[in-house]
Amino acid sequence: MSEISVVGLGKMGSALVSTLLKSGRSVTVWNRSAGRADALVAEGAVLAPSLKDAIAASEVILVCVKNHETATEMLATEAEGLSGKTVIDLSTGGAEEAEALVEFLTGAGATWQIGMINAYPSGIGKDETSILCAGPEEVWAATEGFIKTMGGASAHVGTTAAAIPALFAAMFTARQGFMFGLIYGGAVCKKAGLPVQAFADQVPVTLGMAGRYGELFGETVPDGKYDDSEATMRVYLNALEDVLSTFEGTSTADAFPRLMRDLTKQAVDQGLGDKELTALVEVLAKA
Repeated sequence: MSEISVVGLGKMGSALVSTLLKSGRSVTVWNRSAGRADALVAEGAVLAPSLKDAIAASEVILVCVKNHETATEMLATEAEGLSGKTVIDLSTGGAEEAEALVEFLTGAGATWQIGMINAYPSGIGKDETSILCAGPEEVWAATEGFIKTMGGASAHVGTTAAAIPALFAAMFTARQGFMFGLIYGGAVCKKAGLPVQAFADQVPVTLGMAGRYGELFGETVPDGKYDDSEATMRVYLNALEDVLSTFEGTSTADAFPRLMRDLTKQAVDQGLGDKELTALVEVLAKA
């Protein structure tokens, strides 16, 4: 028996295996294209001749394939062998796909963790790398050693199947929201005849303010503390009306600032004008 079997040997899966081997773990591997295992076998991995054999070789099965749907389809071919096993799925996918995978695993008699890798393959095994996981707490306790070997800053963040897809969606939206803000900002500068370099030069200043926004979010949203605001929802609404007026006056596409204005106005109309802007979380969550 191996300590862990890894299914899926793309760049990420191979990096996970290599790190586990270097930590002294015994690892069985399987991939549809067996040739991808050659280098890992040279490092000490055991190549299983089939998925069935890989599942049988270990109590813990780590899956790193295209997405949760692929993981479900693949594991379903060997459902009988999953009873009593623990499956750690580090594939990607949406909430519905994650829930379908967990429903299948539970029905097959397996326990589970759904995880999200916050690193490129080159970051696997580093102290600062995090693999964020959700699932039953007792399963996290049993598999934490494996996961923290692959990412030293890994953590258990929830107990539902949808928790990790939701966290990914939240983090992606926050990052790309900033990028889309820059894109719309560049467009209005061009329309107004302002050299975009003048805007680009101010991005570091904006990043500094964004850091404070992150702190404010952490100070207000988790505990719902939206009072005693330095800049209230009503103040933001006035500023957004000015911003939208500039976009309209320069005939610049304004879907993004208009969305911000409309959401803020909705909150003010609901009586939240004296609250922090972050109270919009509650408005959206109730919508």
